[in-house]
Amino acid sequence: MAKEHNGPWMPVGSGLVIAPSGIAQHVRCAGSWSITAACVPRAALGAFVAALPATARVLEERRPLDRAMQAFVEQVLAVDDTATAIERYAIERLIVEMSGAILLDRIDGASGHRSPHAALRDKAVAVIAQQCSDPALNPARVAREVRSSLRQLQLVFAEAENSVAGEIRRQWARLAKSLLLDSRFDSLSIEQVSQRAGFPSPISLRRALEEEYGATPVRFARTARPRNAPRTRRPTAEHSGRPSLNLCGRQSDRRSCTTAARRPA
Repeated sequence: MAKEHNGPWMPVGSGLVIAPSGIAQHVRCAGSWSITAACVPRAALGAFVAALPATARVLEERRPLDRAMQAFVEQVLAVDDTATAIERYAIERLIVEMSGAILLDRIDGASGHRSPHAALRDKAVAVIAQQCSDPALNPARVAREVRSSLRQLQLVFAEAENSVAGEIRRQWARLAKSLLLDSRFDSLSIEQVSQRAGFPSPISLRRALEEEYGATPVRFARTARPRNAPRTRRPTAEHSGRPSLNLCGRQSDRRSCTTAARRPA
């Protein structure tokens, strides 16, 4: 059983709980039970959704992606062999991508019955979120990915007072913000951040961040680390001071945990 905040206890036979760190989420277990958890850094998920959930969400309906992610995490936990740096990096990226897609689908896209236009727009936003780091991404490519004409897709976005190009810039800005706030990428210059986020130039990055968040790249970088702190070399997976991803599986009174460290790109 689980409950959200001060709500009633709800029986959950096989559910999904999405919750930010630092809050208490009460779960009562009876009989034979198991819990599989993946703790993903907020900075890694910022590029997928406009706002991360501030409270716990208990979702009784299971869908193919969250079931696949659970099976993948459990398989990772079941392997006793020590993973190489490349394997750890690949495992982390897969879990981050799956987590972001689940958030996009279950949180951003959860609004009851969706009209055909809203469903098409959601699909296009998902494509943009998944491919936003590619500087070649443009409205025509998004339209091809969702099997729509560019004109139709532009009209669908206009209904929501948005545009395909505007959504691409917004996703670039979110990705750039997550890179600037993540201490693991302190060694990247503003120009490198703009390239990784998909922007054609640092000037475009600055304009997008000021438009979306009212802040400059330098301000985000200063927020991510203490004032006057030097930019340090990003640690390798073997020497990282802290893990970027924690995976845990708990069954009855037995528990197993593993950590996947991020390899610098």
